[in-house]
Amino acid sequence: MQKADAQKRIESLKSEIWRLNKAYFIDNKTEVSEDVRDALKQELISLEKEFPDLVTKDSPTQRVGAPLDGRLPKVVHFTPKESLTDAFSFEEMEDWITQMRRALGDDKKEFELVSELKIDGLNISLVYEKEKQKEDHDGHYSLARAVTRGNGVEGEDVTHTVRTIESLPLALSITKKNGMELPAFLEISGEVYMPKASLEKLNRGLEDDEKFANPRNAAAGSVRQLDPKMAAGRDLRMFCYTLNGEAADALNLDTQSSVLEFFSAHAIPVCTDFRVMHHLSDVRKMYETIGKKRASLPFDIDGIVTKVNDRRMQRELGSTAKAPRWARAYKFPAEEKTAQLLDVHLQVGRTGAITPVAILTPTHIAGTVVTRATLHNADEIERLDVRIGDTVVIRKAGDIIPEVLEVLKNLRPEKSKPFHFPKNCPQCGEALIRPEGEVAIYCHNRECPGVKQESIEHLTSRYAFNIEGLGKETVDVLLEAGIISDSADIFFLTADDLLSLPLFKEKKTENILNAIEKAKRIPLDRFLYALGIRHVGRETAELLAKSLPWKIEEVDIEETETKLQPSLFGGEARKVTLHAIPLSVLVETIESLKPEEIAAIHGIGDVVAHEVTEWMKRKEHKELLKKFEKGGVVCLKPEQSSLKQIFLGKIFVLTGTLPTLSRDDAKEMIKERGGKVSGSVSKKTNYVLAGEDAGSKLDDAKKLNVMVIDEGEFLGMMK
Repeated sequence: MQKADAQKRIESLKSEIWRLNKAYFIDNKTEVSEDVRDALKQELISLEKEFPDLVTKDSPTQRVGAPLDGRLPKVVHFTPKESLTDAFSFEEMEDWITQMRRALGDDKKEFELVSELKIDGLNISLVYEKEKQKEDHDGHYSLARAVTRGNGVEGEDVTHTVRTIESLPLALSITKKNGMELPAFLEISGEVYMPKASLEKLNRGLEDDEKFANPRNAAAGSVRQLDPKMAAGRDLRMFCYTLNGEAADALNLDTQSSVLEFFSAHAIPVCTDFRVMHHLSDVRKMYETIGKKRASLPFDIDGIVTKVNDRRMQRELGSTAKAPRWARAYKFPAEEKTAQLLDVHLQVGRTGAITPVAILTPTHIAGTVVTRATLHNADEIERLDVRIGDTVVIRKAGDIIPEVLEVLKNLRPEKSKPFHFPKNCPQCGEALIRPEGEVAIYCHNRECPGVKQESIEHLTSRYAFNIEGLGKETVDVLLEAGIISDSADIFFLTADDLLSLPLFKEKKTENILNAIEKAKRIPLDRFLYALGIRHVGRETAELLAKSLPWKIEEVDIEETETKLQPSLFGGEARKVTLHAIPLSVLVETIESLKPEEIAAIHGIGDVVAHEVTEWMKRKEHKELLKKFEKGGVVCLKPEQSSLKQIFLGKIFVLTGTLPTLSRDDAKEMIKERGGKVSGSVSKKTNYVLAGEDAGSKLDDAKKLNVMVIDEGEFLGMMK
């Protein structure tokens, strides 16, 4: 990026970050998620690192917290408040250790570390003042004030609402030991938060436009109420984690862990999930462990905070202009991020459907680098008003597929133009058609190169024929060379065909031909899915395979052990008898049934029945099936499970990443035992099987009181 462009972008980012901060911290309005505000700030940090002379004093990266709104009295903090530097990967945590060693001049320095949960709440500083007394043995302290972090130098006095937090002591008694001088005051910092369950209860009593988006927002809004009775009825709580240096020194608290233990001993609330460790690898283990149970915690967290435990060493390391060098916030992967839209590509699918794809600046999200995201359809582009050059919010739908959620229009470049869908197919030039009542736009040219390529790639994919080695690039080369023209041609490929292609050697060719030979025997449901019939996904294909009255025949096929030979492949063949459904019988079965008979199958319906029967009627499709049969493809009859049907009639929903099972493994285990797997939570759902980073489905389950189980409980049900 040129300096002039960087300057414009920096100014836009600064303005938007401050606007969003004001909306969130002062007006209690959530316009975007915290992940999005974080992403904008990280982009600003990155640009300021690249162009340090463009850093200004008013930049959000140079200040702590948010502006004050003037409703509540301003109070200057006894000690300036700092914010933490974020780390989003273990490599960044390793860099932090290296930086500290460099600062101390010891490349092999070992650190005792303490890690605490990073509570997603509102930062508050409590001041306990020592009462005057005649006896000099004990120190009696009372809560004098509570102050928001504000801009780091001064905050707002919220003593009237914080005093309503029942878990917070209004008075402290400290016994004087070994001639210590008790400090005149204690300044304790922590996070005021609202439990998730309390937020749900609070929102039930509010109108839709008054509901809080998340517990942190609810806590911030409640603390800053002018009427303390309002805050008192909202179940606010607090975890404390720091003590001002003078007080800690006076009380002989030499480590961060001793500060937390002091708090616990004096009934000052702390989160007990803190750990003292000697190796960064232990920090990583804690991060991963907490990440797995994050969704089940009663309060929101967004990572763990790791600090050097030794307070003397903390002083040696010191701070930058706004953050301590001795601490890091090791944050969980963001569920939402921002990126700039570079272009919109139109992708032709196997059914001819045109899908718009956003081409993005490379963006890390949920552990991967994303450069493309779906825009779904023309209606979605119009609704979002997506334009080239826009800053967009993206997330992984279902933790897998990146999608564009919204456009940050305040960051839109000047002279941007709306994106209009073309009238003709980008692959073949044929006119595009939008069927009545549908959102998708189609190319109906069956000879369209885009449709052909996608159809063949779909056929060779994992959940269809699963032919290793025949990915997008290889299929593209085969089409360009004219070796194949449709999906059935795959089963007529020879060694000479493949060896004639660039980069194809004998071993690679042998592997692909072996994979093709193995794929010729395919379960019926996978074959139906592989055909690429509209609306026939994996679940629907499985229903059709198991529910229609297929005629099973015994088929003798030749099974060949392929071995490498000078210029071709061959081997000894042996006869194998299989219980199969010949492809000619497949067509006969569909044609013998009325669409309404197929639609009557539970889970199928009229639309699927119409598409299946129409697909089978077409002459070119019948010819394609004959070609598959001639190429040696055999559809195996659906096997009935011999396992006890313990989940018969039960509906499961899966969300998040399971510790040891893949989603496909879990689905198969459920189906083999008579259960069904749904993509969304409803009142009919019996179980939600939740793993790490469970999304909105977990929230839906809690709202509907659906039982949530983890992998261990799921496996235990099958014993």
